[in-house]
Amino acid sequence: MKAMKAADNLSSHPSHPATVHWPLALLTTAYGLDVLYPILPILPTTLLSYLPAGPEVARCSYYALSAGLLASLPAVVTGIANAAQSFKAQGMYEADGKTLKKKTKVIIAHAVSNDLVIAVSAYIWWSKRQATTLTYAPETWMVLLSALLGVGILFAANLGGSLIYNYGMGVSIGKGKGKSS
Repeated sequence: MKAMKAADNLSSHPSHPATVHWPLALLTTAYGLDVLYPILPILPTTLLSYLPAGPEVARCSYYALSAGLLASLPAVVTGIANAAQSFKAQGMYEADGKTLKKKTKVIIAHAVSNDLVIAVSAYIWWSKRQATTLTYAPETWMVLLSALLGVGILFAANLGGSLIYNYGMGVSIGKGKGKSS
């Protein structure tokens, strides 16, 4: 009986906030390593003694990208479920029935920006996977996209943080707490 109550309590809490940390950490690491890769040769030797060699940096980036994409699957699924639950409980529109609530706009921007980051990251992963060598060294276009994706994922994470701290998402869906607009 006690276990059933605990399970009911667990299912009543939004799970998306708990599933976003690994993809954020792993994808950000992959982007940082991709950006680091081409500048390794110009770094001072003192600093290089603390860093892995170029091929290891590229391989670590590839594996961090792979793990980040896999970890993003639960984040996407739970994000869709939590957004749907919020829309069902509080609606998407203002009282006039035509104007989207500000919270709804932030949810959509958060979802679209994250989906774009994940889709482009998947393309980079696929391109690295298709390479004829197993070094997974990023090409110049991958490095530039990784820099942009790093900014994009931080922007999306900021939107997610505003949903939590400004609107109470992930804390009190359907409970009437937080801002409703």
